Amino acid sequence: MSITIKQANKETTAWAKEITFEREGKEYSVTLYWDSYDGYDITFKNKTNATPAWAKNVYDYEDSSGDENLYEILDNLTEAVSV
Repeated sequence: MSITIKQANKETTAWAKEITFEREGKEYSVTLYWDSYDGYDITFKNKTNATPAWAKNVYDYEDSSGDENLYEILDNLTEAVSV
């Protein structure tokens, strides 16, 4: 059998990342989700899957530069990390 691929495209329409990070000396584990229809979502993994008070409104949480929200911060920081 002889197959010659002339062109191929792959589009990522959704993904999930398991992330563990530290903030102000405390460790958090989350699942960060993204899909092309609904955008980002996050689930904190703890006894009750409760979102910490500091992250209740993740779109409003910004880093010290003030230009990213928590979703983007975690996504961008993990892009450079081999997952």
